[in-house]
Amino acid sequence: MNKQIISQQQLIVLFFVYLTGSVIVNLPGPLIRFAHNGVWISLLLSGAAAMIQLLLVLYLDKEYPGQSFIEYSQAVLGTWLAIAIVIPFISLLFEMSTDIVHEVGKYVNSSLMRQTPQYIFDILIFTTVAITVRAGIEVMSRMFTILIFVVMLFIILTMLLSFPNYHSEFLLPVLPDGIKPVLHGAYLSYGFTHAEPVLLALLLPFVRRPAQGLHKKLIIAFVISVITLIAVTISTILVFGPLAGDRKYSMVEVARIINVQPIIQRVEFIVGIALIVGSYMKACITLFILNQLIVRICRLRDEKVFILPLAFINMICAFILQRSETKLTEHITVILPIWKLTGFTIPLLLVVAIHLLKKRFGLKKTPTQ
Repeated sequence: MNKQIISQQQLIVLFFVYLTGSVIVNLPGPLIRFAHNGVWISLLLSGAAAMIQLLLVLYLDKEYPGQSFIEYSQAVLGTWLAIAIVIPFISLLFEMSTDIVHEVGKYVNSSLMRQTPQYIFDILIFTTVAITVRAGIEVMSRMFTILIFVVMLFIILTMLLSFPNYHSEFLLPVLPDGIKPVLHGAYLSYGFTHAEPVLLALLLPFVRRPAQGLHKKLIIAFVISVITLIAVTISTILVFGPLAGDRKYSMVEVARIINVQPIIQRVEFIVGIALIVGSYMKACITLFILNQLIVRICRLRDEKVFILPLAFINMICAFILQRSETKLTEHITVILPIWKLTGFTIPLLLVVAIHLLKKRFGLKKTPTQ
């Protein structure tokens, strides 16, 4: 395979993009609805669980440098068992890539262009995503470096311009209903975004080696992403207080009520742009990882052969995906965390555990090159 190589900085950008992306706009509202003012504690708890997964991924990268998750899973578990644990992995990536594009299409259809059928947006977004992924990870990383800077700039400006609307008294009490809502919020945020550091294992093989200091930088990037999510959720609470949980696209609502002199009003469009761009970048990375996983299982020489078919399948799934608000809430709060636990976390823990056992008893296999 003619594999593209990226720098440490480019990998860090992709990792940060995936951890934040559209999450900084989509997550605060539903999370506040469950965790209330203790939402920041929920993010710290789920962030701690995600940090453990990240450390395990980095440990495996140290043990099997330059190899992807599927490659060292085959070395540890054997080919057929590795394929078995990757099946839920693949199904979850299909679901994620479909959901990301469907949700951004739903936002554009409901907030910006209500007379246009949503499938038009789904087709345009999936086409753009497929073209971007075919361009390769090197092109994606260079472009996303600029886009994530713009997204973060828009979010920071929104929080700063909202300062006159902040009410510090809305932050108290921290635990009005005890610890259970906070634990529920941690479970939700884990399923929404913090179960995903394992996907880094599919991107690490593309980094130029030797990669000294890379692991430490990835940990720092992860910590910054958690701090960003906490800052956005607290900003939403400071503006809306008890009503913050009722705002679906909370940062869009925060930007909508900004009123700093007559010339700075109704700037929700900048957060809307951040949501669309963030979703686009995350969808690209998800499709890229899904394609890489299938290509490496099939051991194909052409890494781009499945990109268009996968995008087309996801697009068809988006067309037929119709969920009511009740079904969507159940999917996000109940099904998705369990799915990510079985699809991401358990396979990672299984590979690490068997690797340690083989290493302990001197049965570690030589990684296939």
